Amino acid sequence: MITQARQPEIAKRVVINVDRCIECQSCAAACYASHARMPAGGFARSGWALLPLICRQCKAAACVDACPAEAMVRDDAGIVRRRLFRCIGCGSCARACPFGVISDQLSGTPGTIKSPGELSGHQIAKCDLCADRLATDDQAVPRCVAACPSGALQFVDEHQAEAQGLLIIGGRSAADNLYKRR
Repeated sequence: MITQARQPEIAKRVVINVDRCIECQSCAAACYASHARMPAGGFARSGWALLPLICRQCKAAACVDACPAEAMVRDDAGIVRRRLFRCIGCGSCARACPFGVISDQLSGTPGTIKSPGELSGHQIAKCDLCADRLATDDQAVPRCVAACPSGALQFVDEHQAEAQGLLIIGGRSAADNLYKRR
């Protein structure tokens, strides 16, 4: 009998240091290129600042509970992810997300040379923390974090961020000063 080794649960999360973000959108480009033209991260304008929106990987994820097709699941490593071919594009997960991170804009699996259009246009993109990278290397970080030239995106344990002197704002944002940006 073959037994599969259980992946350790991922305790780290992507944290955004709002003091360092230079609005270059390198994180979105890395996500777009690595997830088959289905970018899982977006941007939101907050006053004059343009900040990246990245899945917060909630402990009690409302998107998982809201999905009628059971396409949103929490895997053995603790990552909330979307099962691509179960997604029916209903947008329930996007409406259930309390942070507005999941976009309800439909995208699809890109076609091949023989069929250049999209094979399906009914899927909702979802961040999976680049689980393919994390499964192979303990020191690996998601592609958005690796692509960030200013170090605004960090892949850390929340307690580690506090030890570095960063204040956690709203669960997944960090700053040197709560009241001042740049």
